[in-house]
Amino acid sequence: MEPNAQSGPKSRLKEQLDNLTEREQMLLKVMLGVFALLALSVVIFLAQQATVELEERTARYQTALDLIATEGPSFVEQEVDDDDGDFTHADLFTDEVLQDNPVQLRGEVAAHAEAVGVSVSSYDTDEQPLGGNGFGDDDNGGPLVIERQLQIDVRNAEMDRLVEMLHRIEESRDPMVITRIDMRSVRDDGHVRALVSVATYEYGDDEES
Repeated sequence: MEPNAQSGPKSRLKEQLDNLTEREQMLLKVMLGVFALLALSVVIFLAQQATVELEERTARYQTALDLIATEGPSFVEQEVDDDDGDFTHADLFTDEVLQDNPVQLRGEVAAHAEAVGVSVSSYDTDEQPLGGNGFGDDDNGGPLVIERQLQIDVRNAEMDRLVEMLHRIEESRDPMVITRIDMRSVRDDGHVRALVSVATYEYGDDEES
């Protein structure tokens, strides 16, 4: 019974195929061939798309690395040339500044960006406690220091203008420091997208310490 049950559909299918005219059999073969070609084309298309996307992504990263390699040393050289003796970022944050920090990060950074023609798409602020005073005090039990952070999103800017903005922030000698730069190329003509984090520091409230 079981072999007959298995062979029944096969026999009926074979019988139906045998009943087809030669022309109908040829059309059926052509149709199956077309379906096979379509399936193969879809597979090849998807593979090519993945390859193209990977190549484009690799090219963007390579361009960004080339930009950093080209412009990075000049930015560092500018910073070294402009440094006054043994000046460090810690020198910006005197006890007086930490007690009453006047810096408004958004306003300061926006002014520097506008001065060089850089358009900032968004500003995000945050703050977090860092514990004891890390600016020269060896006593870790010192006053609580708060880090106020500002992250700006520059979606499309010329590399030279962005570097100039960063240079202005560092050169200003205002009590704020650039803590992070994430950058990638968006076009082949020297335009980049960047996420820049700037921070300043102040003592927390007596209640927090």
